Amino acid sequence: MTTQQLECFIRVADKLNFTKAAQEMFLTTPTVTHHIKSLEEELGAALFIRTPKMVQLTDAGAEFYGDAKDILNKINLSSKKIANVVSQSLSYIRIGCTSNAELKALKPALKELRKCMPDIYPMLFLRDYSRLKTMFESGHIDIMLVTKDMIENTDCTFKPIKNMKSYALISDDYNKTTEDNKDLHSMSAISFDDLKGHCLLLLNQRLIPFTQENLLQEKLVLHSQDNYHFICENSQTSELLAQCGYGIAILPEFCIDTPLDNCRILPITDQREIQYGIAYNKTRSTKDTKKICNILISNLKPQ
Repeated sequence: MTTQQLECFIRVADKLNFTKAAQEMFLTTPTVTHHIKSLEEELGAALFIRTPKMVQLTDAGAEFYGDAKDILNKINLSSKKIANVVSQSLSYIRIGCTSNAELKALKPALKELRKCMPDIYPMLFLRDYSRLKTMFESGHIDIMLVTKDMIENTDCTFKPIKNMKSYALISDDYNKTTEDNKDLHSMSAISFDDLKGHCLLLLNQRLIPFTQENLLQEKLVLHSQDNYHFICENSQTSELLAQCGYGIAILPEFCIDTPLDNCRILPITDQREIQYGIAYNKTRSTKDTKKICNILISNLKPQ
């Protein structure tokens, strides 16, 4: 797989026209066609549906599009990083997390890191849990923000920051009551029994892995068997649907991007707290890694 193949694929996918893509790249149409065909043979899948009247991405092509852009961006970034390292002797720390709320929470920590260790440049990766864990175990990221449950059976060091719970997000426009006619908006906390009969907005398990010890997760599974629910692909979607009154979003604290307009955030009573913190690899860590972890922890801990 070459960068030329990837660039041809992305241009054709953007234009849905081989001739226009070739013109943009100052190549001939047969050359672009050859690169796409070679890429399809290497991947073992057709990326485009081609007819005399149209060009359309296949399901495999649509799935590969994001990865292709990601690969090219990483190649370009790597080239720039190498140039910077040569000229400035910079080093990098790769930090992974699963939600936008975590990225926002990192802001004061990164400001402190810049002051204390100006030669360390943070690279931030926002991925779902399963991809993040694979990157962590393969050494492609150095530090990740996780719950202790998430890194169970992983060879790493876990440093706790705080205990967290999951919360119910309820729009002011969502005017349904509980089964015993309690007004949801008047409650300061909510039990899982209060959620019976309501549509819940749940996160895909790629983002919040199931654990046998998590009582709330077990109740969510049972609830989904008897009640209508949405599975959301990210926490932003879940928050948006909750704000629009489509249901009640159930999110762990580290996924909630506060403040939320037109929405109440209620703690769920019948659950155990989850330990949230930072994980880093035991064998690949350095003094800098540990120092950076301490900076992150001190800025992420509740004041």
